[in-house]
Amino acid sequence: MFTAWTSAHRRCASVVFLLASLSALVETGASQQSRAVTELQPLASGITLPVQLGRTLSAGKVKAGTVFFVTTTQRVPVSASAYLNRGAKVRGEVVTSEAGNGTAAHPSMLIIRFTELSYRDKTVPVDTRAIAAAHFMHVGYTFLPTSGGGDNGNASQASWNTRQVGGHEVNRSGWVGDVSNTMMQKVGYADYHGVYSLPVSLNGVMVPRAMGVFSTTAKGLYGYDPESQMESSGGLIRITNPNERAVIRNQDQLLLEVVSTR
Repeated sequence: MFTAWTSAHRRCASVVFLLASLSALVETGASQQSRAVTELQPLASGITLPVQLGRTLSAGKVKAGTVFFVTTTQRVPVSASAYLNRGAKVRGEVVTSEAGNGTAAHPSMLIIRFTELSYRDKTVPVDTRAIAAAHFMHVGYTFLPTSGGGDNGNASQASWNTRQVGGHEVNRSGWVGDVSNTMMQKVGYADYHGVYSLPVSLNGVMVPRAMGVFSTTAKGLYGYDPESQMESSGGLIRITNPNERAVIRNQDQLLLEVVSTR
């Protein structure tokens, strides 16, 4: 009896494992078929780059002309069959750095732009806009289980349910899982290498977008002073604050979108 019970459960476990494996292949689709880029080419407009800062930029303190770098935080699909591994570097430059005088007429202002993407010893020009930015504490929250502590008693982070900046939830099992909005509709998926939107059309090709810690609907600033505002156009990213210094900090994260290459 005991031997038969064990054998049956082993067969059941094998079926569950097989179904989970097939589900993982379906969920990641083209991502599982794609390969890492071996030679960097200019990126198509619409590709997203989730990046993390490696230093603090404070308006009025950092000098205009200062060069800095941000680093991609996850795998970045660049076509239906190719991706950049985590760790690609994007060159940024401070355009304007004004402390302001504490009034709406002359707010503290920090303007930056990103000009180049480097990967595997090759560099290409790039222009971007900022979709969203998250304070490093809000970034940290996205790695905690939504239930607090071990997620439903599960000590493995690979199977935690987590919440993205902007509110979407990631429900993982062995790192793979769906990303759902507040209406429980699937809006993306996750795997060991990152979090992605559902594929969207970029130049007529369906490509998932890398989301990092952000929801697909994330927009603007998260975790910053309530008076802070961010605008982005023409390749420039402008952060203003009429009351305090405009600042983005070491370990803050940005979700950038490629708008053109020069």
